[in-house]
Amino acid sequence: MQIDVSRALKDPGQSYPFEATAEIEPMTVLEDPVRFTAVRLNGQMVGAGEAVRVYAAVEADVESRCALCLEPVTKHLKADIDALFAREPDPEDPDQYPLDGYRIDVTDLAREALLLELPLRLVCSENCKGICPSCGVNRNIAPCTCQEGGERQNPFSALSELLTEDEEV
Repeated sequence: MQIDVSRALKDPGQSYPFEATAEIEPMTVLEDPVRFTAVRLNGQMVGAGEAVRVYAAVEADVESRCALCLEPVTKHLKADIDALFAREPDPEDPDQYPLDGYRIDVTDLAREALLLELPLRLVCSENCKGICPSCGVNRNIAPCTCQEGGERQNPFSALSELLTEDEEV
């Protein structure tokens, strides 16, 4: 998404509003597919000599899968952007981006801001029951009976036997 910043560069100190939409390529985050849709930016650009500061809010819908039941899930995200585009950016400052000509591309900014707003685990609902680790049935759709009538197999059950034995070690 390209934004024309020529007015801000010609008139330093003035604030100019802008609105834009973006297309962000689908990606994989922590081995889960993630797709941002309806990406919108709304903000201000302010000229500062040979640089332009961009203040914006970015909103998008994120589509992925539930971390518990693996069903598709969509959540709305909002993030703030504050970045400086300079003709000679400081390589030590990660918040400075190169300004080449009179147009800036804010797609990377939008993607980075939205990725930082992603929750660690996307879930379809707070009371999602997930899938059964034994039979794989989605417990939100059908009840699981594979665990009934017996003690759940626990990989640490062998350790509990050590606590009940009276042998000295």
